[in-house]
Amino acid sequence: MSLLEIKGIGVSYGAIKALEEIDLHIDEGEIVSLLGANGAGKTTALRAISRLLPIDRGDILFQGKSITQVPVHDVVSQGIAHVPEGRGIFPSLTVLENLNLGSWTCKRKSALPNLRREVFRIFPRLEERKSQLAGTLSGGEQQMLALGRAMMTDCRVMLLDEPSMGLSPLLVKEVFQVIREINTRGTTILLVEQNANMALKIAHRGYVLENGRIVLGGSSQELAHDPRVKEAYLGHQ
Repeated sequence: MSLLEIKGIGVSYGAIKALEEIDLHIDEGEIVSLLGANGAGKTTALRAISRLLPIDRGDILFQGKSITQVPVHDVVSQGIAHVPEGRGIFPSLTVLENLNLGSWTCKRKSALPNLRREVFRIFPRLEERKSQLAGTLSGGEQQMLALGRAMMTDCRVMLLDEPSMGLSPLLVKEVFQVIREINTRGTTILLVEQNANMALKIAHRGYVLENGRIVLGGSSQELAHDPRVKEAYLGHQ
């Protein structure tokens, strides 16, 4: 049984069909990348999984149970954390206050001290700046804070939407190293990322979305060598 399974979901914005009959699965411990051009439906898929958007049809299963009628806050407390495009931090709160907000829905309150220590181990700059207002952090530090806040939910699955957006090449490399480390410590990851090269380097498998439909799926190695993926996303490498 897959940890997270999406079965034939459809999502519409009024008369516009954003997703049509999407099927994908993520097994525990995997990093799965979701590739596609702007407007293909990648962010919509993540927002549907985290219940920020209603679905027209189909089902979303987490640990074998449907979550399509579960409120957003219950989805988080069950173990799915969403790091949105643009990071979504609270700029007028301190770094520590942002992290504490992430722990609000954590069911294992006894685990919070260890989670905080783990966040500061992976992101030592956040510990150095824990009393600093989040809005004064650099773009890379804000992305680290968004990842750390998701870790504080004690999640089993992390949905990442464009974590490298707006970052320098050096910071992009650092962020992807951190994503790999978060995965190594036991968190399953669904990754939406425009940087297809980097995404396929760290992912185990991937899917390609076009116009709201999945048109390709396979191992990262298979996708990286597929002529269609090379042509559209990998710069003919």
